[in-house]
Amino acid sequence: MPIQEEGRLLILEDPTDEELREASEHDGPIIIVLRNRDEVDTTILNKHEIDVHILRNPSEDYLELLKAQLMGRRVKPMEVPIEGPITRRELLRGRVVRTKPKNVPEFIENACKARYGCHECLQACPVGAVSIVNNRVEVNAQSCIECGLCVRACPTGALIMAGADDNEHALLLNKLNNTSQVTRITYTCTANQRAPGNGEYVYFVPCIAAVSPEWLMMDLTKVNEVSLECPMEDCPLAGVKVSEGLIGDISKALKVTVRGKYTISGGLFNKSINYMGIRRSDYAKALKALRPIMTGMGGDNLKVFNVGIDTVKCSFCGVCFAKCPERAFDVTRVGDKTVLRLDWAKCIGCGYCKKLCPEKAITVSRASSIPGDDYVDEVEDEVVRCKMCGKPFDTKRHIMTTKVRLGIKGDPEWLYLCPDCRRYYTAKKMLETGLGIKGARNLPGVQS
Repeated sequence: MPIQEEGRLLILEDPTDEELREASEHDGPIIIVLRNRDEVDTTILNKHEIDVHILRNPSEDYLELLKAQLMGRRVKPMEVPIEGPITRRELLRGRVVRTKPKNVPEFIENACKARYGCHECLQACPVGAVSIVNNRVEVNAQSCIECGLCVRACPTGALIMAGADDNEHALLLNKLNNTSQVTRITYTCTANQRAPGNGEYVYFVPCIAAVSPEWLMMDLTKVNEVSLECPMEDCPLAGVKVSEGLIGDISKALKVTVRGKYTISGGLFNKSINYMGIRRSDYAKALKALRPIMTGMGGDNLKVFNVGIDTVKCSFCGVCFAKCPERAFDVTRVGDKTVLRLDWAKCIGCGYCKKLCPEKAITVSRASSIPGDDYVDEVEDEVVRCKMCGKPFDTKRHIMTTKVRLGIKGDPEWLYLCPDCRRYYTAKKMLETGLGIKGARNLPGVQS
């Protein structure tokens, strides 16, 4: 019988076959706790394996961690039509087409940066099941092989699957703040049903290929060891190959130990960090928390990018700063210099700044190293102060570019006035010209 039902999460303890049949109608993940039985026939549930979790004599802490993770699950496997005759059970349930549950990625539009030029998911899919139509990501459910590579590649978490959802992951890590018993997280697929070891949390994902660098870096701020475990070395989803490259790049970037090919140990505990389930923001937190054990090296798998700005071409117009969808650029004053800086941990490499730059001065590429500071100074320019009021209002580089674009001859004094003083200057000149006098400054209502 159910021992707990919270939202879409159902927990059963030593259920009978009849109780499992009743639970098959439950619309959400199910935890089956076995204390007095060795096994149950979960095929009765007619649900996708990722939505059925079996725990054998779990500790209360482990059960609470799994509940925290599953309470954050925002999507469920969908029913996908397949060929073949329908069963009597399907007919009684009102289905006229045979279906099977399939863990197909779902799209979160407000998190997607496809409209800015990001196509990482499109390039990652090995079977061409992902397409971008009118800046929306569409996944062909029939073609999808449930590998999760598109989910892993997305820099903002705009694609999610059951078991590969940033919200699930963040809630689990935050729950770890309250327990010290778990020191290792192991990611594996549902084909692996071994029992967790001491101090280990087994995190079921669609395939270990779905595990992103963001997740592993975040994990290393909470536990000492993270592992990727594939029960089938010849798995057609190629999760092993993808994971090997990811582990290799992380071992270059951090002072950690790698055991075998897929286990990293040597995390940097920071229990005070609370993650929000917002992929790039959480990644930035983790990267900065791990700075004490960074080597400065990197790799293509880490989703860190170089933004190069040609300081000769750059006019300091500020378009990149104003339009970046991740607000990765910042402008600051250092003495009489204005500096354009990049918060590299926020940059997702979409290339929107490159596309908008009127001077074609920007290049974007994957970084082979990780900067040692929070910001990278990209370009600087001399501050120009208003000749009338002395207020800083522009940069020399931008003023010179404006002159060239507008075809301004000479060096007119109004070009070095701030907007407020320029309006006063214009009004003064109009009065002088219209009245045929000089000294408009002394006319009633005209103030400096």
